[in-house]
Amino acid sequence: MAGRMSEQNRTVPRWFRGGPKLHRSLLDLAAWHPEATEIATSPRAPDDFATDTMLEFLSQELMRSGYADDWSVTSHGQEIEDLIDVFHRIAQRRWPAAG
Repeated sequence: MAGRMSEQNRTVPRWFRGGPKLHRSLLDLAAWHPEATEIATSPRAPDDFATDTMLEFLSQELMRSGYADDWSVTSHGQEIEDLIDVFHRIAQRRWPAAG
């Protein structure tokens, strides 16, 4: 079991600031989207285009599967929001506030 955990930690890119559990959620979510999977597993931090791609992908996923019938955020939706926060922080570092 310990070997499995260290193997999982090795797969988390250094740039990803959400931890192993959240990265695993990202990989599960991106499994059907090759471009998102490529970005999520890249050893290099996403550039502007890749960050925008992930934010768009995650936003669509949040709308598709992150809310209950009464529009309350589900636990799955909260995970997606946490992932959006990770990529939003990357975008903020790349796009300094104007003025």
